[in-house]
Amino acid sequence: MATKLDLKEMVTLEELIMSNVYTQEALINLLRKKGLITNGELIEELKNLKIKHKK
Repeated sequence: MATKLDLKEMVTLEELIMSNVYTQEALINLLRKKGLITNGELIEELKNLKIKHKK
């Protein structure tokens, strides 16, 4: 049987999106600081993903 959700544990769509944005930004910042990726590599990968998901 399904468990009823506690309204205090729910988040808005905006909060969920912003949490995702902050997580991605933090990961990108760490990868760049450690020299594992460059801005150019990141931009190229974003372009590739955009093309892939348009299909």
